[in-house]
Amino acid sequence: MRLTLNIASEDSLEQDLLNLEVPTDTTVGSLKGMVQAEARIPTTSQHIYLNGQLLSDENKALEQLGVVDGDMLALHIRDVVGNTGVPQGGPAAQPARRPASRDEQDPEVIRLQLLGNPRMRQEVQRAQPELAAAVENPQRFAELFRQMQDQERTERMRRQQHIADLNADPFDIDAQTRIAEMIREERVQENLQNAIEHNPEGK
Repeated sequence: MRLTLNIASEDSLEQDLLNLEVPTDTTVGSLKGMVQAEARIPTTSQHIYLNGQLLSDENKALEQLGVVDGDMLALHIRDVVGNTGVPQGGPAAQPARRPASRDEQDPEVIRLQLLGNPRMRQEVQRAQPELAAAVENPQRFAELFRQMQDQERTERMRRQQHIADLNADPFDIDAQTRIAEMIREERVQENLQNAIEHNPEGK
């Protein structure tokens, strides 16, 4: 089957496309080996996504993971050390990064998810049209995504403080009504983030 890989690096704004002909029983590990041979990208630096989901099991065949002829996969290059191809853990390897918290998600990973998942992209288009419009521009997307995170964090802290103030008088019925409304609004604000974190089309 014929696959197209959309290659993006966190160190570059440019993207490349790589077309490969592979057997249907090719494993994820074998695919990474082909990419290394064709594009000189170390297998340890390759993170391959299908519809926004990381293909992490290198022993599984592509067809088992739902990859079909004509699919476009997102290839995110991370922790590449220069052009020497030194794998992670080697002498020149950078320290392993700690997993990102909810407030520290990698904008490029989210952008690749949107590129590979039309359903998620439509949801973002409805909730954050400016962010969705920037999905083809890695730098602009990262800037908007971080602004959105900062605004969400500030607004969440403000709501929590307001709720704490209102809770000072538990017998104030109007205050309790406002608390319930603020909690509802907070859940609405979290819908987009939950959709990104918990993609229903997981492989």
